[in-house]
Amino acid sequence: MQYSSEDNFINNILEVFGIKNRFEFLSAEELTSKFSGSEKVKQIFNEISMFDDNDDFSIFYKLEDKQNVEVAVSFTWPIDRIKAETETQIFDLLDTEHNVKYEVGDASDHYIVWVFKKLFDKYKLDSVENRRSLSIIRRRARSFIIESDGDVELIQVMRKAAAFVTLKVKKPLNSTFDLLSAVDSYSYTIMCNLHEPLRVYSLEDILPILKVNTKERNYEFDVPKRIYNNNLIDYYNLAISSNDPFVSYISYYHIIEYFYDEVFRDQQINNLRRSITAPRFSYKDDNQLFSIIEKIVKDNKTVRENGSGNEFQSLNYVLNKYLVEINHFKERFDQVDLDFYENHIVSFSKGNLINWSSSEKEIIKAISKRLYYTRNSLVHSKSTKKDTTYHPYLHRDDLNKEISLIKNIAEMIIEKDSKFIE
Repeated sequence: MQYSSEDNFINNILEVFGIKNRFEFLSAEELTSKFSGSEKVKQIFNEISMFDDNDDFSIFYKLEDKQNVEVAVSFTWPIDRIKAETETQIFDLLDTEHNVKYEVGDASDHYIVWVFKKLFDKYKLDSVENRRSLSIIRRRARSFIIESDGDVELIQVMRKAAAFVTLKVKKPLNSTFDLLSAVDSYSYTIMCNLHEPLRVYSLEDILPILKVNTKERNYEFDVPKRIYNNNLIDYYNLAISSNDPFVSYISYYHIIEYFYDEVFRDQQINNLRRSITAPRFSYKDDNQLFSIIEKIVKDNKTVRENGSGNEFQSLNYVLNKYLVEINHFKERFDQVDLDFYENHIVSFSKGNLINWSSSEKEIIKAISKRLYYTRNSLVHSKSTKKDTTYHPYLHRDDLNKEISLIKNIAEMIIEKDSKFIE
C-alpha cells in the first residue's frame, strides 16, 4: 500500500482537525511546533510502514520481548461501563498453558497512526464530500484542543478524535502460537458469552465517519398518486436504512425474489398456451403433443414442489417482465455507474460485465447473471468455493458499488407493480 510522506501525513492531520484554518496566520513550522510530539508521530509513521498488516484491520509488531497482534474492536456499550458493572478485568485474560496474553483497551500509538494512514488513503481531502464525512473527527479534535491547557501532544489529539479500543494479543518471540487464530478464538468467546458484536469490517466501523449521500437529492415531488405493495416497501426501507451493504443488497434482492413464484408460473402457462394455440398445432399430432410434454417435463425438473422454478430462470423472467424499457432504466444511472458496470466484473462473485450497447435481451441476461452470481456469493459460504465467497473485510467496498444497480431494479419493480389511486 502506498502512503504519503511523513510531512504530508502531518499536514493531513492538521487539515482534517481544522487546525490549519484556525491558525492560518502561522507558518507551517510554527503550526507544527504548536503541538508537541509532531516528530514522534513522524517517527511512528515511518516505523509502521515496516509493519505487516491485514485487510481485517490487524497489525503485527514486536515490542520488547513479545510478538504482538493488534486489531480494532467494537462494543455496543462503552467498555468502561462493562468493566465497572462486572467489577473484574474480564477482557484481560492470560493463557498460562501457551503463555499468551489478551488485553482490550486503548489503542497503541502505532495503531492510532496506522488507522489515520488508512483514513487518508481512502478519504482524499481534496474532496468536499470526504471533508464532510470527517466532520465528527474534526469536532472531537478541536474540542479537545480548546479544553486542554498549554501545549497539546498531537498523538493525544488523534486518540481523542478517533476514540476506539483495540484487542492486543501477545506471545513470546520464540512461540509458534498462531496470533490470528487467537484473535478469532477470543472474539468468539466474548461474543457468545456477552452477546456483544466485537469484530469490525471497515474503517467506518472504527472511526466516526459520516455517511454522506453523494447521489443528488430530488426535492421537487408531488403528492403520491399510486398505491405500492407494503411488503416491498418494508424491504426497501430496510435496504435504504442499513449501513451494511450486505443487508442492503439482500433486502433489495428480496424485492425481486418476491415475484419469482408468480412470474415463473405465469411464464410456464403462457409457454403452454402459445404452443397449443399455434396455427400449425394439431392435437391429433402425437409428435407435437409429445414435444410439448417433453418441454413441460424438462422445465419441471427444475421446479420445486411449491411451483417456483430455479433461481436464475426465475430471476431472468422477473427482469424481462419489469425491465421492459431498457433506455428508461439506463436513465436512472449516472455515467460513472454505467461505465463501471460495463468495464468491471464483480471482484468477489465474478459477476459479469453489462454491455449497454447490446440488444435488450442480452442486457437483461447480463444483468441477471451479475445479480445471480453476486447473490450466491453473499448467501452461500462453501469451503470448495472460497474464491467466489463474499468476505466482509475484503469485499465491502466492492459490494457497495453494486448497490446502485440492484436498487434501481428494485425501484422499477415497485413502481411497475403499483396501482393508480382511484
